[in-house]
Amino acid sequence: MQQSLDDIAELAEDLGNRFLFRGKVNLEKIAKGKRIRFIESNYGNHFLGQLVHYSRKFYILLNTDQLTKSESGRIRFTIAHELGHYFIDGHRSKLAKGISLSFSGDLSEQECKKIENAANHFAANLLMPKTHFLKLASKLEPGLAGIFVLKSQYDTSIESTTKHYVNQNISATVMIKWRADHTFHYAWCSKSFTEMTGLKNFHLPIRFDSDYIKGQFEIIDSSGSDYLETATPLSRWFSTIMQGTSKDFLGLEQTVKLGDFGGITLLTFQQ
Repeated sequence: MQQSLDDIAELAEDLGNRFLFRGKVNLEKIAKGKRIRFIESNYGNHFLGQLVHYSRKFYILLNTDQLTKSESGRIRFTIAHELGHYFIDGHRSKLAKGISLSFSGDLSEQECKKIENAANHFAANLLMPKTHFLKLASKLEPGLAGIFVLKSQYDTSIESTTKHYVNQNISATVMIKWRADHTFHYAWCSKSFTEMTGLKNFHLPIRFDSDYIKGQFEIIDSSGSDYLETATPLSRWFSTIMQGTSKDFLGLEQTVKLGDFGGITLLTFQQ
């Protein structure tokens, strides 16, 4: 029976709580308990990490070509993602049978996306157990100020921490991810944002301006700031919201640059 995302989150949170030490989940101890070895080597541009099954044992391959220059949070998310493939029964079973989890003929592209999404969901809930995360977040400033503290506490990346923050429905928020060339990558919103506006994930009509984002990144670089923030109307970002209407809520716009990996704009609105 396929595990639901809620089941996967519960499994990951329970595991994370058991291996939480001084606010940080010990991934190495989790792997050691299951006799999963890490193998670091040069694998070019093929992958960040990969769980493999060989001679009845599991190994996590870590690509030093991709991860050497990465922050620890990105490396930890990669490891947690691969642990997800082990702890999610269907993924582990496929690998044990010699079925690749990558799109290579064994599985359809759609099935591979579902598998990767499930492992990402596991990783976020493992690294940032929900109850612990919410308790800490409730004591912090909303938005990126609090997210930076959460990132430091859990030793996670800004991107994974921000998306987890949005998923926990702490406030009416939207996360917009930009590519390194300032083009739109994806957007994700909280449940309370959907309830407030009627706008839903997978159908968010984002109005984006690459030149504006490029300018924001340049200001961050020149000023040395962690992020920029300003007041913004909802209509500035969503094409279906008309300026000055009752649904054109005023909110807080915060943008952070992610080095060579683009950046994020977080929009927060009061309910």
